[in-house]
Amino acid sequence: MQIAAIGTILFLHVDENMGQPRKTIEDVKRIVAQCKFRDRKLKVAPMGDNGCYIQVQYMEACIDTGEMELQKARKWYTSFYSTDTEVVETVFKALRVSNDHVLKEHFPFQGRRVYSPHFDIEARMHLCDEWEFDGRVPLEK
Repeated sequence: MQIAAIGTILFLHVDENMGQPRKTIEDVKRIVAQCKFRDRKLKVAPMGDNGCYIQVQYMEACIDTGEMELQKARKWYTSFYSTDTEVVETVFKALRVSNDHVLKEHFPFQGRRVYSPHFDIEARMHLCDEWEFDGRVPLEK
């Protein structure tokens, strides 16, 4: 282990494998292939020298055009030094976040997608500046 400080930032370098045997991409694919959820496909592809990404993919109508197309969720990194459990947990997290994304896209309130995950970050920041809090009135004791 090496410790280096630059300004007020502390960097801790730990040998990535931490004693864990290195998996190959084929090892990760074998683990991922055992994970099943609905019609979701799980792509595994290299990412850098020491890991790969897992990406949820599925066919669904585009929320804007209505045309069937391949939907690709965000990529989730996993190290080749991950345990089998960590790989499975990464798949579970990828599926959970992908499902949440679909829910946000398909949940209208008064006919509008108020939870759309595609809102631009600048538009969200503007909303933060203009927000009105909708909360409960504190109860009197």
